[in-house]
This record gives sequence, C-alpha cells and structure tokens, in this order.
Amino acid sequence: MYEKICKVRENPVMQKILSFFDSEWFPVAYAALTLICSFVGFEIVFFALTAVLIWFITLFGRDSKPLLAIVVLFIYAISQRHTPQPPYNSDYLYGTPFLATVGTLAVITLGVLVFRLVAYPSTGNVFRGRPVARWGLFALAAALILNGVFYGEYTFANLLLGVVIAFSFLFFYIYFYHTLEWKDTTAVSVARILSLACGVIFLQLVEAYLFDGIIVDGSIAKYNIVLGWGMSNNAGGMLAMFTPALFYLAYKEKHGWIYYLLGLLSFFGVIMTCSRTSVLAGAVAVLACIVLLAIRGRNVRAIRIADIVLAVCVIVFCIIFRAKILELFQYYSDRGFDDSGRFEIWLNGMKRFLQAPIFGVGFYTPIAPDWSYNIENWLLPDMYHNTYVQLFASCGIVGVLAYTLHLGQGLVLCFRKFTPERLFYFIVLLVLTGMSMADNHIFHIFPALVYSMLFALCEKDYGHKKAQADSKTAEAECAPQTVSEGSEAEKTQEGEQA
Repeated sequence: MYEKICKVRENPVMQKILSFFDSEWFPVAYAALTLICSFVGFEIVFFALTAVLIWFITLFGRDSKPLLAIVVLFIYAISQRHTPQPPYNSDYLYGTPFLATVGTLAVITLGVLVFRLVAYPSTGNVFRGRPVARWGLFALAAALILNGVFYGEYTFANLLLGVVIAFSFLFFYIYFYHTLEWKDTTAVSVARILSLACGVIFLQLVEAYLFDGIIVDGSIAKYNIVLGWGMSNNAGGMLAMFTPALFYLAYKEKHGWIYYLLGLLSFFGVIMTCSRTSVLAGAVAVLACIVLLAIRGRNVRAIRIADIVLAVCVIVFCIIFRAKILELFQYYSDRGFDDSGRFEIWLNGMKRFLQAPIFGVGFYTPIAPDWSYNIENWLLPDMYHNTYVQLFASCGIVGVLAYTLHLGQGLVLCFRKFTPERLFYFIVLLVLTGMSMADNHIFHIFPALVYSMLFALCEKDYGHKKAQADSKTAEAECAPQTVSEGSEAEKTQEGEQA
C-alpha cells in the first residue's frame, strides 16, 4: 500500500500540489479561509474541506508539517452567528446535521491519521526512543482518564471527558513526534503559523468592535466581546499565547522590527479583550521578549530605537488622552484585583479533594452543591479556574503528582542543550500554563491540542540538537586519536633516521 502511494506521489502534478502544501503560502491561504468562514458562517463546508485536506496531506505528503497550520487555525472558523453563547444563543452547532457531519468527518480523519502512524515509515518513535517528556505526559493522561474513579457519584461522563482531555494532551505529541521531519526552518514556519493565528483573532476582534456594540457609553463592555469560538477570556488567552511567535520572528528575520511592532500590536489586542489573566500572563511574556530582543538578535539596534520611540509616543499619548483612556478601559479600574469569586471556587475545590483524595471526585461533580457558572457549553462542566485546584478536586493526589512530573520534565526538555527555538516554545507554553492558574484554558480541548503539538516540536528540536552534539563529540574523540597515531609514526621515523 505504501509503495503504491509513493508511486502516485511521484506524479508531476502531485509534486506541484504537494510543493504548495509544503510552502509558506498554504498556511496563509488556510488562515484566509478560516477568517472568511468566521464572518460568513459556512462551517460545514469549511470543516469538510479541512477534512479532505488532512486526508490528502496525511496520505500523500512526505512530511506532516502542513498539518501544523490546520491544528492551530481550524477552530477559529466558527462564526458569531452560530455560536451558542449569549447574545447569539444559536442551536446550529448542536443540530443533528452539523454534529453528524462533523462527527463522521472526525472519525474518518482520526482513522487516516492512525493509518499514517502505523503504515508509514516514522521519523521517530515515542515508545522506542528516549523523548524527555514522554512519561510525564503519559502519567498525566492516565490520571485524567482515572478522574473520579471509586468516588460514590462517579459516572460514565467522567470517563468520557477524561479520555477526551487525555487524548488532546497526548495525540499530537505522539503523532508529530512520529511524522514530522525536523529542519532548520521548521521553527520559523511554526512561528509564522502562530503569527497568522494572531492576525485572524485580531481581525475578528476588530470586526467585533466595529459592528457588535462593544463600546457602550465610551467604555468597553467586556461581556459583549463574543467571537464565534469563544468569549473575551478565550480570545485574550489565545492571543496572549500566540503573541511570542511574533517576537521570535523579530529575533530571526532580517526585517524583524516589523514583527516586533506587530507583536506589540497583538498584545494591544489582548488588552482590548479586557481579560485580566491574559493581560497579566501576556505582559510577563512580552516584557521578557522585549528585554531579550534588546540584548540579542539580528535587529538589536532597530528594536532599541523602536523601544525609545514607542515609549515616548505612548507616554505623550497617555498624557493627552488620559481621560478618554481611563473611560475606555474603565473595566480594569472597576475590577482592579478583584478575584471574581475564584477564592471561593478554589476553597470548594479543596473541599472536594478531601472527599476523595486519591483519584478525586471527577470532572462532573458540581464545583459547589448549590450554584454553578451556567456557562453555555454542551461538553465541558464548570471548572475551578486553576490547574492545580482542578487536579486536586477532579483527579486527586494522583493527578497532582502526574502533572508535577510533567512540568518537571517539560522544564528539562526546554533547557537541556538549550536553543532559542525551544525558548520560544517554552514562552508560549508558559503563557498558557500561567493563564490556566486563574482561568480554565488548559482543560479546554483545543488549547491542549496545541499544547501537545508544541511539546512534540520541543522533542524534535532537542533530538536534532542532541544528534548534532553527539556527532561533534564523536569527531572530537576521533581527531586526537588520529593526531596521536601520526605523532607516534613521526617519532618512530625520527628514531629510525637517527
């Protein structure tokens, strides 16, 4: 079967098609389709096209790199007119035609991806190789699947959701480790894809600000910020998570100062979502990037000049329009450091932990006996807005230990045989991890898929760096021996002449 596919792949027409998918233009085209769909609402057509693209790339592509763009971007195609969230309250995504179509496509797509894993030669093997983060991720997946087991109110829904979340943490880690061919340009390609995601989200926010009445009486009404795929916290969280990609391009590319300015613009988009957690985590990452880029990179001088000019402009602008700015961002001053009920939620989570300290009470045990958030979401239950509290409550001490092991191995992976590429991935992952200590991002299915993909990229980069280091070590070990043998021969020859 694989040999036949290889012969089809060598057809000149197929070569041209595959070269397009491997080029930098495919992510741009897919991002444009995603943005258009989010405005016009052709989700079924878009997801059908996406499935066909995945099948074609998976079966005929030499490399799985084109799938990275799809993994990052596909979710943003959901339109406002079809979102179940207020004020739109659409039932479209719950309708039988949509669920049946998307469900069928998803099952076939999963089968095709698994076929690629089994039937094609791999570029790595998670189970036979020595990936750094393997056991931590496997342990976390197992703990998620076991959530609430042995608790008196355990239900099948706990098992189902645990499997889904474990899958989202693990599948693309395994898949891309097995199928992705690592090249020196891979990290730049990934950064461009994440930057395209920033662009899509930012333009969706602009459209919402222009046409959805987000500014009320001169101030931002946060709860009017609803995109098709999420509300303000979701938009701010994903934008904050992807923004470091623009700063990595500022580090790598010749005209990096352009990406630097776009990175600052993207962070301004985070501010416009009024998501305090996203702003805080994003600000830490952006500040770190600003400091690093002012020290090292291809554009140090241009970035230092840009920092000075922008700082002066921002200060002058804030002085002149101080009143307007305070009015526009009144939400921040009104809420300040208010915990929005999180302390009470966290306390309830620890009380639930004490009811079942080994495996927790499960995801579907209500966070409190007499109230909930009533979030418009048909799959995910109310959660505790903190990764550790969530794991304590839902998965018990088993989940906490597994997650801690995972974090420890993640730190080792990011900083052993250090590269700027893994620092870039680390900052992206750190933003998501940090935000999840006050919001629920990491247990949402889509962010976890991207999370697992980025861990696979870290592993591939580490493996590439380790192979280079081993090669240099082998050369260094051979070189002295050759010199030594030469020296002994010279000494022998000199002795014979004497």
